[in-house]
Amino acid sequence: MTAAQSNADVAETRSPLGAGPPGAEGALKAIYQRRAVRAYTGDPVPREEIEQLLDAAIHAPSAVNLQPWGFVVIQDRETLARYAEEARMLLLGDPPSEGVVESGFSGNDWLRQMAASADFAIFHGAPALVVIYATNSGGTPDCFLAAENLMLAAWMLGLGTCPIGLALPFFNQEEVKADLNVPSDWVAALPITVGRPAGETPPTTRRPVQIVAWR
Repeated sequence: MTAAQSNADVAETRSPLGAGPPGAEGALKAIYQRRAVRAYTGDPVPREEIEQLLDAAIHAPSAVNLQPWGFVVIQDRETLARYAEEARMLLLGDPPSEGVVESGFSGNDWLRQMAASADFAIFHGAPALVVIYATNSGGTPDCFLAAENLMLAAWMLGLGTCPIGLALPFFNQEEVKADLNVPSDWVAALPITVGRPAGETPPTTRRPVQIVAWR
């Protein structure tokens, strides 16, 4: 089954929606129709909509309810442009920084060629960026759960999002944390672009579920 087919058939084949809780159909549509959006109109996202996304994010589950997340929201266009270029130059640095090496970027020729392009925009021209930081060393997986909540909520509001893993080395730099008033011991878990999609984003295919044990 292709992703497009799964989107079309979700109500019929994926869940007995009539027996499910109120809102189940909308939740499933968000899961199946969310896209990684890499083209935005540039229209600003109202503060109240960003706040809705953050509220959805903090309703994610976390281990023993520690809620180990903190958020940075960047909407200033000059800051976004400056950070985008600084993040790009960090990725292309020679020798690569420790964070870039750990990210695996420095060993990927295709990614390096992409980042070296003059028109490479790491934040895809989005008008807003949300950076989720883990507030303790073991909190990153919980931040990923918060990120998924945020992205699904964005879809429900007609917004597009894209996780930007390539920007992690940049947002984990001590000087960047200081610039954003982020405690030095917090760890950047995931930056996410937010904005209104410029056109349709086609679905990608999914490989079949790989079940290695079912006992």
